[in-house]
Amino acid sequence: MLYLKCTGIVQKALGLPKTLLADAEPTSAPLGNWYVNRFDIGRRKAHVFMSETTLLSFILLQGKTPVTTETLPTMMLAGLTQLLQMRGIGDDAIERAMAHYYDGLFAKTDSRPDLGSLNDLVQRYQWMIEFDGGLNQCDLTRIIMGTNDMPQRRLGWCTSWEVTQSKLKLLS
Repeated sequence: MLYLKCTGIVQKALGLPKTLLADAEPTSAPLGNWYVNRFDIGRRKAHVFMSETTLLSFILLQGKTPVTTETLPTMMLAGLTQLLQMRGIGDDAIERAMAHYYDGLFAKTDSRPDLGSLNDLVQRYQWMIEFDGGLNQCDLTRIIMGTNDMPQRRLGWCTSWEVTQSKLKLLS
């Protein structure tokens, strides 16, 4: 089961009343449940997704089609699949990881440390994009890959990639 833990900004943008938010339950998915936040980059809206167990993250820019409760989970799964493929994770491991996410619910955020990590990621992505000359000039792939290669204190100074790869190897 996929629980997308939405910040208040995302809940408001999607028109999600608090009464429709589930209480997230622990999951057996190797990458855990996911947090999602929304932020501005220049004149564009972006969504950042973060695994609660590995702190693996990526951002997706909003296009002309509005993001809805129907499209957000699809965006997240497609973005995660693409990220793992770009890292060279095998199709079998990706498929086994995604098998846990065929059903999903929206949930409220429930961890202050996770929200702190999510907010740090938003600031890092905003800063790196601006430092590289804005959306029109930056290498967004390099920024996302580099962010996930940063040692994290919450992960015992491992990187998000190292923790993700170790969890996905358990599926093999």
